[in-house]
Amino acid sequence: MNIENYFKNLTTELESLKDRVRLYIEDAHWQSDGEWKESVLRTILKRHLPKNIGVGRGFIVNVEQATTQIDILLYDNSKPILFQDGDFIIITPDAAKGVIEVKTKLWQQDDLRNAINKISEIAQFINTTSAYGKDQFFELFSYEESPFNTDSVLGILQDCVNGQKQRIVNCISLGKNYFVRYWPTPPYGQFPKWHAYQLENKAPAYFVHNAVDHLCPQWASDNNDVWYPEDGKENYKIGEINLPKPDQIT
Repeated sequence: MNIENYFKNLTTELESLKDRVRLYIEDAHWQSDGEWKESVLRTILKRHLPKNIGVGRGFIVNVEQATTQIDILLYDNSKPILFQDGDFIIITPDAAKGVIEVKTKLWQQDDLRNAINKISEIAQFINTTSAYGKDQFFELFSYEESPFNTDSVLGILQDCVNGQKQRIVNCISLGKNYFVRYWPTPPYGQFPKWHAYQLENKAPAYFVHNAVDHLCPQWASDNNDVWYPEDGKENYKIGEINLPKPDQIT
């Protein structure tokens, strides 16, 4: 079994599908192009997640307010759904299992900051109204690489989360190679932190597999040797940052 090549193949699949709509309509309707890219990633996630976790898009609401629109919304299929039409859903915070913001490319640092802030605000909304925060997953996915260095990405991430565990973004994937993961108990370390990695043609696959890992941790642990490449990713770490200093964590 060659998991390394499977990861690269999954990245190639996403690359080949992402522009399928744009090749036909070019710049006639950017919203349709964006919706297609979101649906591609939703389809990949559906292949791997168990049936008790739904994959859709929509909103999370409580009695006082609603989140902004969520590109990919993972939810507990055993919970009632307030509204559903196809893959569009409206659910309560206790039914949420994960939130993913999908971008074609993040061009400026303000774009990255705004995207991370959006996810962090949704995470905070869920975690202050629900007891299920530790079981939920919050991610940012960009199909194309961004012109940011590692210090910039990690610094913006740390600023947006602001030491608050209820605002944590678990993973970021930028293009084919760049991946960030949050470690509540880091390898070779003591305090919660994010690690950044340079993973040749494997970042999107690690993104998908870490989402499943977080939502199905016991299964992923039991089957680690068929779920991740043998050499892992710590050998490819290019940076790290704390959440933030231990005495500032809330």
